[in-house]
Order: sequence, then C-alpha cells, then structure tokens
Amino acid sequence: MKKNEIKNNKKVYEGEDAIRSFLLPKNFGMTSIVELPSSLNPFKKDKVRIFVKLVHSAPLGNIKSLPSYMMLSNIEKNKLSKIKNLVEYSSGNTALSLTILSQYFGIPKMHAIITSDVPEHKKRMLQLVGTNLLISHGDPCPEVFGGDGGICDAKKLGSKKGWHNLHQYINPGNVESSREYIGKELWHQFGEKLSIFVSTIGTAGTIVGAGGFLKEKNPNIKVVGTAIKKGHSIPGPRNEVMIHKLGIDWKKVVDEVVPMSSQPAFEKSLELIRLGLFVGPSTGMQLAAILQKLKEYKKKNKLKDLKNKNGEIVCCFLACDSMAPYVDDYFEHLPAKFFPKIKNI
Repeated sequence: MKKNEIKNNKKVYEGEDAIRSFLLPKNFGMTSIVELPSSLNPFKKDKVRIFVKLVHSAPLGNIKSLPSYMMLSNIEKNKLSKIKNLVEYSSGNTALSLTILSQYFGIPKMHAIITSDVPEHKKRMLQLVGTNLLISHGDPCPEVFGGDGGICDAKKLGSKKGWHNLHQYINPGNVESSREYIGKELWHQFGEKLSIFVSTIGTAGTIVGAGGFLKEKNPNIKVVGTAIKKGHSIPGPRNEVMIHKLGIDWKKVVDEVVPMSSQPAFEKSLELIRLGLFVGPSTGMQLAAILQKLKEYKKKNKLKDLKNKNGEIVCCFLACDSMAPYVDDYFEHLPAKFFPKIKNI
C-alpha cells in the first residue's frame, strides 16, 4: 500500500495530510451506479435496463479529477521538484482539478490557457479555486498536433524552465485512470451483465480507458461514443469533426459514434436533475444517445442481439460533472416552457 492510500471504512481522514488522503482516488471507493426509472427508460418492456455511474460524486465533483491525479502522479520525482508552473489548455474540469491537486505535488501555480469566448462565470469558477488564466486568441477547438492555438501554446510554455505541460490529449495517465477507476469498477459492479457502455468523446481518455478494459473482459460489450453534432454546443465533449483529430486512438475501442445536438442533451440532463441526480449536459447527451440507439435497434429488430445471459440489455453511461457550472446554458439552449415562471405575489 502506497503512502496516503488507506483502507478507511469509517470515512474519517485525520492528520496534517488528511485532505490529500481524502482526494486520493483509491481512498474514496467505487462511485455509485443508479438505475433509471421507466419515466426515463421507455424500453423497460423490452427488458432494457439503463444505469448511470455517478463518477462526479468523487472529490472535486467531476470526472477529470481522476486523470488529473494520475497524470500528476506519473511525473518523475526528479522532474517534479523542478516544476514551479503547471500549464494546460482547459477552461473547465481539468483546469479546476489540476489547480487543486497540483499543490499536493509541490507545484505552486497552475495556469489554464483559455480562449476569449469562455463565459465570465467559467472564468470566475477557475479564479475562485486559484487558477491563473492565460487568454489564447487561437481556434477555440484547436488541433492536438496543430502549430497554433491553445494546445500549442501550452506545449511551448511547458518547455520553459520551471514549467510543465501534462498535455492531457496524449498523456497515458488520461487513459490509465479511466481504465483503473471506471473500467475496472464497472466490471466489478456489472460483470458480464453489461451490454452497452456509453461515454462522451472529449480527449477520448475515458472511453478508451474504460471501454478498452471492458472489451478485454467481454468483447461483446458494445462501446458507443457521443460527439457534438456540427453547429451545436455542449460543454466538455468535442464535435463530430474534431474527434477525428485527437491524439488518443479511440477508433480501436469505439463501435459507433452518435453525434448529438444541444437541446436533447440539455433536456435529458434537466430530466435527471429533476429526479434528484444533479448532472451536467454531457451526461444528458449520453442518455439521449442511448435512447436514440435503442430506438434504432428496436426498429431494425436488433435488440435481441444485445441481450446478456439473463435475457436483459444492460446499458450504462457516465455522470461527468454537475449542472452547477452550466446553469445559464440551460436557459440559453432550452425554451422557456421548460422552466416555471416567476410571478409576483
């Protein structure tokens, strides 16, 4: 057992190093899996069961805390002591997670490169946790191996003395963490019962790490990726064009990609929220993709091909973060009819 890894059944963290122990992924145990009711699963009569894994219930409240810790842990000790400035192209959960976690690795400052179109509330969220923001005026969705834009800027700054860029788009720790903390957990929680695993494609670390492990255990598990439909906007994932320019090879794992538009993603997220699962739009995006694919399979009489040994079709998708950072976005992407009116007494 490594330092700071504890068997803590009472969930009590004590001592000077207690917060770091609390934040260590191996210490907080498996995240919960919750089955959706028939109101969100119109295929129950077809013996379809749909589950969501609440990865966002881990400390820091988002899925990116897992690869962030893993990538930091993988830095060689002789290099770690020389790093004074961490820099990454991110305006969201990766930047937030790295800002908090890097201090426990002795790195004083975290710099997030963002683009000028990032909303003010997201900037404030990062400033709130102590992130230093650097504005790049390049493409908001730059190519991973491109010669300009925020990803390239981060690599250039990371090469300076005292600086380091983890480059989440190609960092092995990105895939490794999802294999360890999502793929292995799902197999332990479901085993051979699982029929379909769904995840968004952002850096592709999650779907390759978790989906790859699941396919090693059972090649019959269908891995479905979701990407943003061209011309639409959903925080987190990449669009259906840009996923083909990523540094992590997701095509070796993913059986099918479902492009999703904004409204179904926000609408399904809202339905989950109002049942008590406080999840963000990328989570709703995955649920909408599952329902779309199940409808297609049923129409083509292919549901039977997905049944497990118990005669059921078990689907699972991931809750990546909460709705909190995106409250304004819901009112932007959904019609007024979705929200109760404010009235004077």
